[in-house]
Amino acid sequence: MSQSLLEVIRWELRKLIKQRFLFLLVFIYPLLFIFLFLYMYHAGVITQIPIAVVDQDTTKSSRTLIQQVAASPQLQVAERYQDLSSAKHALIKGKVYAVLFIQPEFEKDLIAGHQPEVIAFYNNQYMSAGTIIFRAMSSALKTANSQIVLQGLLEKGIASPVAQSQMQTIPASLHPLYNPTLNYLYTLINGLIPTILQIIIMMAMVTSVTRDRFAATSYQQILQLANQNIFIFLLGRILPYFLYFLFCLILFDTVLIAYFNLPLNGHFILLMLGGIGFTLTCCLYGIFFGLTGSTLAQAYGSASLVASPSFGFTGLIFPRLAMNTFAYIWGALLPVTWYIQIRLDQTLRAPNMMTSLEPFVYLLIQFSVMALLITLYLRKIRRRLI
Repeated sequence: MSQSLLEVIRWELRKLIKQRFLFLLVFIYPLLFIFLFLYMYHAGVITQIPIAVVDQDTTKSSRTLIQQVAASPQLQVAERYQDLSSAKHALIKGKVYAVLFIQPEFEKDLIAGHQPEVIAFYNNQYMSAGTIIFRAMSSALKTANSQIVLQGLLEKGIASPVAQSQMQTIPASLHPLYNPTLNYLYTLINGLIPTILQIIIMMAMVTSVTRDRFAATSYQQILQLANQNIFIFLLGRILPYFLYFLFCLILFDTVLIAYFNLPLNGHFILLMLGGIGFTLTCCLYGIFFGLTGSTLAQAYGSASLVASPSFGFTGLIFPRLAMNTFAYIWGALLPVTWYIQIRLDQTLRAPNMMTSLEPFVYLLIQFSVMALLITLYLRKIRRRLI
């Protein structure tokens, strides 16, 4: 058995090295995407978002307000305009992502206790940037308002302790859970790279399977190398790809944990087992599409149709609980959905053991179903060839 397995592995490696597209797909693209996206998102958090200011009051109070906004690390006052029309132009052109508009007589109304309105327009097409602008600007405006009101009370001759007591509000203590640093590397990249790898793995296995299936000898030669053993046939074909893609995942995790300080609040062994299950299941999906596609184009099309839109169904950018039934089921059928849950559980969330094992059950079901379908299909092919 071991000799037959080695023969199949050698066969697959020779074909892999000779086929340029497959070589690039397997050995170059995964590492390229991993380091490209890590480089693109290395900052982790969004800072210095350019905004514009239209100050039609130009008083001490309005300047204090602008200074407080500019002090926020998330925002940068990049432009100042005299009128709202010019600022709107800059917003539409993409020069700035938000406009802070301070109306005339702002300080006068504030001193009179009329609660003047400060207006902020922000581009929410970029949802992440829009959310950060909203949060940072709300915090800055609240702080600036307190400072201005306090200064006004002090200027009226009210003692500092009395003035501060008059401004007391209900305290709120907010604690962001699971990703308190709001680092995009810990959430977005944690899902983006596995999603890309899922597509690459499936495409690589489709290429490998269809290469022999539509050849003149079909699977006859490789089945002979495997002594007509379907298990050896599958294991020998999967093993080179599985080991390399698993290496890519381990490298990805090593860089995130060692260099970018990704927390590991769960169990490292569960994270590794999740990577093994995810890689194997994706390999089986690719083999299944390669076997069942009646043409090469159909095999590629089926795999890409299932894998390509997966990022929208994993729950990272839109909660799965809020999806309709179709999207929820589609997401449940994808290996990457459960693997991302495993990654987030073992790095950021640290749930109890029973909750941690739930995504493993779904991965095991997918793996078992794919293995069964492929085995039945290969037995049918073997009977036809013998």
